[in-house]
Amino acid sequence: MSSTPQTRTNERSHDRRQQILEAAAECVRRSGFHGASMATIAKTAQMSPGHIYNLFENKDEIIAALVERDRDEIMRNISESEQSADLVIDMIGWLERTIEDITQIADVALSIEVLAEACRNPKLAAVVQASERVILERAAAYVRKALSERGVHLSDDEIIARATVISALFNGLMNQSIALPHMNKAAVTQVIRQVMRQLLTA
Repeated sequence: MSSTPQTRTNERSHDRRQQILEAAAECVRRSGFHGASMATIAKTAQMSPGHIYNLFENKDEIIAALVERDRDEIMRNISESEQSADLVIDMIGWLERTIEDITQIADVALSIEVLAEACRNPKLAAVVQASERVILERAAAYVRKALSERGVHLSDDEIIARATVISALFNGLMNQSIALPHMNKAAVTQVIRQVMRQLLTA
């Protein structure tokens, strides 16, 4: 079945948005939030500023879209893990694979820039906090299900606390990749495996 004109228009719009988001991410990594001007983003995206303003009102909206895109990716990863026959084994495996990704300096730089700007920008802070709440709720549901499969039933507060610790663990590793760039990832992975098994099984 051939696509409709509206579908093709939507697809082009989506592709242009992604092109802008990739350009913005590159500019923020390279020059920081305030160094990444709309003109620089437009040049990096190889499109006119006018095209960007047709899709995004301002730079804050672009950065908010980056935050939401990262949130959606995390949610997809959790959903995929939920299909596993053993949630604990699958989640530990996914987290081990993720260690390499979250310690890439370029991605860490972008994350830190966004968080730093969120400290100064209430609108961006609201977007970051809303995204984190969504992720935390989904992660808590995952933790609850993993524990339930092993006959462990905890209070909502305890479940949320465990999900929060998991999030803090990986956010902290991102920061450590800058402070300790030569850390022994193999040894760290082994410890994470032990910690995650404790959080998800007992």
